Amino acid sequence: MAMRITVLGTDYQGLTISVGLATLGHTVTTVDTDHHRIRQLQRGIQIKEDETLSRQLKIELREGQLKFTSEPEDCLGEADVVIIAGTPGERRAVLKAAECLSGAIASYSTVLVTARTPVGSCRMLQDWLNDAMFTAAVNVVTFPVFFNAPRGLQGFLHPGRIVLGYEKEQPRRVIDELFANFLLNETSISHVSWEAAEMMRAAEGPISTAIPGESLIVDTVEPAERVYSRIQG
Repeated sequence: MAMRITVLGTDYQGLTISVGLATLGHTVTTVDTDHHRIRQLQRGIQIKEDETLSRQLKIELREGQLKFTSEPEDCLGEADVVIIAGTPGERRAVLKAAECLSGAIASYSTVLVTARTPVGSCRMLQDWLNDAMFTAAVNVVTFPVFFNAPRGLQGFLHPGRIVLGYEKEQPRRVIDELFANFLLNETSISHVSWEAAEMMRAAEGPISTAIPGESLIVDTVEPAERVYSRIQG
C-alpha cells in the first residue's frame, strides 16, 4: 500500500531514502530549512555524489512522487510516517530535528529514525514525543541503513536485510506496509530493540546476526513471506 512520507533532512542519506521510497511507489515530501537548497532540489539539480540518484530524483519529481519544501507544516499533517534522516551525531540534535513534530496535527503514527544516533536516543525521543504531544499514539522505530555512494540508491532498494528496532507492537503493521515492496526481493527483516539497532548503526559495519546481549532481542529474523502474509491478512 502506498504511504505518505515526510523525510526530515536532505543530505546524501536523506535524499537516497526519499528517492528510494518514491521509486517504490510512496508519496514523499522532503524537508530542509535551507530555502536555497530546496529551490535547487525542486529544479532537480545534479547530485555530485551519485549520478544514478540524481537521474532518478528528476524522474520522481516529474511523476509527482517526490517534492521538497522548507515548510514542514505543509506535509506533516498528511503524513503516515515521518523519517528523521541525516547524521545528527548526538541526542540533542535528534530532539532539535524532531521539534517541528509536536507543532503539527499528528496524522502520522510512526517516526522512523535512520540517522546515526547514540544508544538510548530513540528511547529518549519516544519519551519526549509522549510528553510534547500528550499522547503515546506516535511510535519511534529505528531503521539503521548501510549504503554509500555510488551504489547508494541500488543499495537501499536491494538490501540483503532490513533491521528495525522498536519496543511496542503498535507500529508493526505500519512498518510492514512501508517495506512491503522490499519483500519482492525476498529481503529478510530483523526485528530488534531500539538499543540493538542503534549499536548496529553506530558501528557502521556489516550487519551481524550476532547481536550482543540477548535481552536486546525483540524477535528473530523474519522471512519475507511471513510478513507478506500478515499484510495481506
